[in-house]
Amino acid sequence: MLLPLLVAASAVTARPAPPFEAARLSAALGPVRGKVGSWAEYLIRSRGEQDVRVRLSLVPPALEEDRSWLEVTVLGERTLPFAARLLVGSKGGLERALVYALAQAPIELPVGEPQAEPSKSDRHALARRIGDGTVTVPAGTFEVEALRVGAGRGATRVWRASRVPLWGLVRAEGPRQTVELTAYGFEGARSVFPDLQGKGSESTK
Repeated sequence: MLLPLLVAASAVTARPAPPFEAARLSAALGPVRGKVGSWAEYLIRSRGEQDVRVRLSLVPPALEEDRSWLEVTVLGERTLPFAARLLVGSKGGLERALVYALAQAPIELPVGEPQAEPSKSDRHALARRIGDGTVTVPAGTFEVEALRVGAGRGATRVWRASRVPLWGLVRAEGPRQTVELTAYGFEGARSVFPDLQGKGSESTK
């Protein structure tokens, strides 16, 4: 479920990442990890496009069966901020999706049938571990494991650390985009959506 991060950047830059590339990276990193209140912020730089700042948060309420509300807020240098609120199912699949743009009412988008997260062996086939090291980003210096996702000129290199919530992502570098962690925390995440009580925003039906 790293896909929301890539989709958010694509929506603001108006130059979407190739679907296979985005899906491959998402599958390689596996399901989101962390408790309600966890959050991570990233700076995404795309060649020839505006920089994008993205905050990903596991927001209340806490749900049963390992479900969670993942909220993605996006701010570009030349665009209005917007947010997406995603219900992530127990197997990593997307069950519901709501989008909220400034000064507009939230809109629920249709989603397809929830798909199971790839198995551990499938993720190993998608991503190859290439070593350990130290990486410095705006959020600090981290001991990381390095992965190579894909092959050839279209490959993406990923550095991740176990102490970072959600996917552990510290830095990613692809053919035309870089992603860097700027801040993170294990509590305090709150929704930016307006109060939708009575409209089903907190329901999992």
